[in-house]
Amino acid sequence: MRKLLVAALTLAFALSSSLALGAEEVALIPGLQRYKLANGLEVYAYRDAAVPIARVQIVFKAGAIAQSADNAGLFRLYERMLFRSSSGRAGAVDVKAALASLGVSDWNGSVGTERVDYWITVASSKVKEGIDFWAETLDPAAIESGAEDEATLEAEKQALCEEIRSHSAEPDSIYEGAMDKRLFAKYPWRRDSTGSEKAVSAATLDSLKSLASYFVPNNAALFVGGDIDPEEVRAAAEAAFGSWRAGPDPWAKALPPHPRPGVARPTWIVYPDPSMPEGIGRIEARYRGPDLATDPASSCAADLWSALVAPASGRFKTALTQNVPKLNKDSIAASYISQRDGGWISIASYFDVDPSSSAANRAQAFKERVHGYESTSMKSDKSYFSEAEYESARKGLLANRDIATDTAEGMIETLAFWWAAASIDYYSGYPAAIAKIGPREISAFLDTYILRNLEVVALRMNPADVEKEKRSLSNAGFETVTPNNAYWWQRKP
Repeated sequence: MRKLLVAALTLAFALSSSLALGAEEVALIPGLQRYKLANGLEVYAYRDAAVPIARVQIVFKAGAIAQSADNAGLFRLYERMLFRSSSGRAGAVDVKAALASLGVSDWNGSVGTERVDYWITVASSKVKEGIDFWAETLDPAAIESGAEDEATLEAEKQALCEEIRSHSAEPDSIYEGAMDKRLFAKYPWRRDSTGSEKAVSAATLDSLKSLASYFVPNNAALFVGGDIDPEEVRAAAEAAFGSWRAGPDPWAKALPPHPRPGVARPTWIVYPDPSMPEGIGRIEARYRGPDLATDPASSCAADLWSALVAPASGRFKTALTQNVPKLNKDSIAASYISQRDGGWISIASYFDVDPSSSAANRAQAFKERVHGYESTSMKSDKSYFSEAEYESARKGLLANRDIATDTAEGMIETLAFWWAAASIDYYSGYPAAIAKIGPREISAFLDTYILRNLEVVALRMNPADVEKEKRSLSNAGFETVTPNNAYWWQRKP
């Protein structure tokens, strides 16, 4: 196999450079060792001997964030072609056979908004073979050598277009597509990992090969966690990936930021959602939030703010239910979605549809209470949240973090996310950063990202309920979202 040749060719290099690539223990994450190969590949080895298995995951900074309007969806097509033609293998059947030979029953890959990643779970004794598998399967040369069949490309394009059609008909996809189309109107394709039929249909072998510039070792990280020896992981990673050639940094030129506010004026939409039961609606105010690439400090404040307003007995939820009719108090949720590029803030609640109080009026009252009175009070009134509430919120955030990383698999997935979205150092320094957030930082966050910001306000209601309130919604300026106008690749809002 190719890996045997690679191992032989790189053995001398591995032996001579292993000391220079010595481990660095990542502060505040016990058991995690960090290495960096000469070609730029970062290697993270996390030791957790609880069970005799290991997760092997490789991550690239790519996906929707790296797309343009003309190639949205091609990272997913690249993935399909790669697994059809991996380094001389006959196709997907052979990939599955190789996985079976490793004893792998659990594996997956994904193309997300900010990363492309692949992982397998293997017995601890098979870690080296698992690392070898990904190095061979994902070698950037694979797409060059194995994607020369135009008929295969056309078949994969048709299959992916069918996936896009199916995905774009799902209620959640329609709703999220409509939100992104408005809140990220200048570059909405950077939020859409599914892509468009038009771009996929126009793809060529050359356009796919151009994506190989993102699948280079200096734009990647290998994470291995479980009952492993970190030094053995380093040696295996160097032997398997040492022949990968570094390329130009695909992120050398900074992305133009998504504008904030995301909309030029408060924007109102209603989606007649067939998945919603009659008599129940959902209201949401969504804002452009902090981006980890440009304002990591505010992202910490946004996290703590979302924890501060979470308690059902707290002042925020109590005020909303007292001043906005028919809200379901237990369903009120405020959240911040951390992203390197395109963070957003959501305040949402379910409500009972009631003809005596139109959904349009309720949405307006909800927006005014959230954006106006409550956010202003939080900013100016230092007693809005007590010190006990601050401490409880901090503890809650860190407890959730501990729960998410309680297993080796959870730790590796968490590290992979933060490596792509911010950095491992951001993640390891998070407890100290949260400890420093107080009323002053919360006030500054609210001023920038709520009070001086503009929102998209959305209603999701059963089509029958929307029909009953059609006139009041139209009079209030609500635009109706449909499967034919929801997405950025359809007509403009």
